[in-house]
Amino acid sequence: MDTDDTWVLNALQGILPEQTLHVLHVHILPHASGTFQTVKTQLFTTLQRTMATVQPLVEPLFERTLIALQNSPDFVVLAAAVGTIFVIFQMIAWVHRTMMFFTRLALRMVFWAVVAGLIAFAWQRGPEAVIRDIVVFISKITGYATVVREIWWSEYQRYDAQTRSASTAGAGSPRTASGYGGRAGW
Repeated sequence: MDTDDTWVLNALQGILPEQTLHVLHVHILPHASGTFQTVKTQLFTTLQRTMATVQPLVEPLFERTLIALQNSPDFVVLAAAVGTIFVIFQMIAWVHRTMMFFTRLALRMVFWAVVAGLIAFAWQRGPEAVIRDIVVFISKITGYATVVREIWWSEYQRYDAQTRSASTAGAGSPRTASGYGGRAGW
């Protein structure tokens, strides 16, 4: 086994079970002609060829970019500020999503706890008592709604009477629809 590959087994020592580490040690890593070693060698060879081909093309562009950044430090400061603002907004969005997740989770738990409590209450009281309780509850709500409706209607009648008396009293005054004797189209 290469010394390059022993760090993989050492890093996975506390993560993977011993049987898996044994399979990795015996079947995958030590064989130079094994599938893992072949793929690894092919990948590194392809990567080295690509880097050797791309380096002469990218190096002048990279040098020009560094010189331009050195000549205009304002752009670097602006890019750093924009990057910092972007990171801050991403963190705020992350915190928002986390808070919304836990809020929804808590509200769902409360909802299902209420549902379970109502089911337990109905189970304990029996169907006749539950129906009687529902009828009593609905009648109380209906009575309360009737009282509120009567209060609202009496207040509406009082307001309507005040509005009518104000409009009949104001009919003889010089005020017009605009309120100050001016033309109504203003």
